[in-house]
Order: sequence, then structure tokens, then C-alpha cells
Amino acid sequence: MNLNEDKKAPLREKDLNMKKEMVIQYIGTASKTGGLKSSHQISPQEFISELKSGATDERLFSCLDSLRVSLTSNPVSQGLARTSATLCDTTGGKARYGLERILGEEKSLSLLARAIEPRQPNMMTDVVKLLSAICIVGEENTFEKVLEAITTAAEHRNIERFHPIVEGLRDHSVQLQVACMQLINALVTSPDDLDFRLHIRNEFMRCGLKALLPHLNIIKSDALDIQLKVFEEHKEEDMIEFSHRLEDIRCELEYPFKQ
Repeated sequence: MNLNEDKKAPLREKDLNMKKEMVIQYIGTASKTGGLKSSHQISPQEFISELKSGATDERLFSCLDSLRVSLTSNPVSQGLARTSATLCDTTGGKARYGLERILGEEKSLSLLARAIEPRQPNMMTDVVKLLSAICIVGEENTFEKVLEAITTAAEHRNIERFHPIVEGLRDHSVQLQVACMQLINALVTSPDDLDFRLHIRNEFMRCGLKALLPHLNIIKSDALDIQLKVFEEHKEEDMIEFSHRLEDIRCELEYPFKQ
């Protein structure tokens, strides 16, 4: 909306609720006329307002498509990362559609992986939440794509691939700690192969998670407790499965000819 100063002045005097309503109405008009397709002109706040406005399917799909374009054609920023995560939180049953559209762009995961930045805790919280959701609800090979994106981003920084995620657990933000544990659980539990699960979990432990777990366990947070419990339960289940495998091998070595 290109307005001169005379027209901007009365708008600035309106209360916040009125301003929000005007933004929603503006985006609604833009989506019907195709204006939302120029996603570089729309701020993250406008995307969020549209997603929260209870839009019809046609308007919602148009907004999601514009969000996908914006995410993949602009540099990663806090606003874009927050908008992507808001997609999952605000669209309810349409979240899967939004995730599929994001995954439809080749660069989406690499951009998100590069945004795992502990120095920007608010952005990182939303990014790791989104990556967790992608691992959980994505197609069978989505986990490998997420892991590859995280690996590539770490190689560009010349650091261990899980270092930024573990560093997020050191932050004083409980929300970030919960989100990081969610992503760790998603990455560790996604593989069907036991050896791969053990490998991913052990890599996290060597990267600093083992030393942090005692400190995380004393933090008073129900959400964090749930994620830590999930981590320990899956760890125990995998160890039981691994011990059974070792027992089978031992029996085969002791009684090689027994049928």
C-alpha cells in the first residue's frame, strides 16, 4: 500500500486491533486478485495474519504457495523462519499441505538447516520445530533429506553436524531446549534400521548431549520432561533389541550346528 504522508497519519492513530483487521482485509483482497503471488512484497507478519484469519481453502492455498516461494527465493531470516513454523501451528488440518509444498522446493530444507543458529534462539526454536514436523509427517525418505541438509549446512561451517542442535540445549530458553529435544527424538527414532538409530543417538551423545542430560533433567518443565522421557524410553528399547541380537550371535557361536 503506497500512501503519502497525509494518508498515513490517520492510519497510525488507529488502535492495534483495527490495524490488524485492515492488514487482514488487505491481504484478502490481494490474494483474490493474485497480489499474494508477489511474495517478496509481503512481510512475515502479513503471512501470519492471513494464516490466522480463517481463510477459505482457495485463499489459504494461495497464501501457502506464496510462503513457499518467499522461503526459497529470499535469504533466510528470522521472519521467514518464524513464518514457516507458524504455518504448522495455525493452519490445523492444512499443515500437511503446507509442509508438502515446502518440501516441493529443492532448496527449502537446506535453507532451514542453515537457519539452525543458536545465536538466534527465537528463529532457531521455530526452525527446529518445523524440521521435527517434517521428519514425522513427511514421506519415507524425508528423514534422509533432512539429515542430508543438516550435514551439508554443518560442512559449510566446518563444524560437527549436530553441534548447533546440542548448543541449542545450552540456551536458557526452555522453549528452545524443548524444540531441540523434539528434533533429536525425531532424528533418532525415524530410521527403521537399529544400527542407524544407534549411530545417530551415539553421535548426539558424543557431541555433548551426554554431558547435558543431567542438567536438562533438573529443569522444571513438563514439555521438556516429556521429550527427555521419550529419548530415554527409545534408548532403552534399542538397547534391549541390541542385547537380544548379541544374545542370538552368542548362541550361534556356542552352538553353531544346533538346529
